Amino acid sequence: MQGAFCFQGETDAAGIKEERVPTPRKEALVAELVEVLGRAEIAISASYQGITMAKQSELRRRLSVAGAEMHVVKNTLLKIAAERSGRPEFAELADGPTAIIVGFDEPVAPSKALVTYIRENTDGKVAIRRAWISGEVVDEAYVRDLATLPSRDELVAKLAGNLVGKVAEFSGLLVATQRKFVGLVEARAKQLEDAA
Repeated sequence: MQGAFCFQGETDAAGIKEERVPTPRKEALVAELVEVLGRAEIAISASYQGITMAKQSELRRRLSVAGAEMHVVKNTLLKIAAERSGRPEFAELADGPTAIIVGFDEPVAPSKALVTYIRENTDGKVAIRRAWISGEVVDEAYVRDLATLPSRDELVAKLAGNLVGKVAEFSGLLVATQRKFVGLVEARAKQLEDAA
């Protein structure tokens, strides 16, 4: 069966490795992960053991507002999905019990949401391990640095504000120059009248 995957199983008494065929549920999970990883702008690997469901829901809500999703995945399924999505670097995020935070629009907002959550919840149950950004696997420090940058929306707002300010300044200069020119023409006209 093309596209299927197998898990390495136990070696039997004769030394033959047994391969277990995955369940349809696991096939569906891999297909979903392939789709998610294919659209990702950023993927952050985090440990999450010991976090309550209420805290997990709060984290998911914050990430959703930032345009991201949190997926708790089995490492084997993540590695298979990484290969199938054509982004094998994602396999490096699989390490221990893994939650993958995936952002689709831009990398800054999900980073900010996760770092803010971790800072406000100092119990240490959620910790950044690594991240994938633009084909590169980076460390926790990189993600924390990324969280200090302004988001795309903030940059666009600053740029728009600066452009509006410059346009208003230019308009003011044109009006002032026009006033000065009119004053010069009137003065010259008066000068010519007085001379005549």
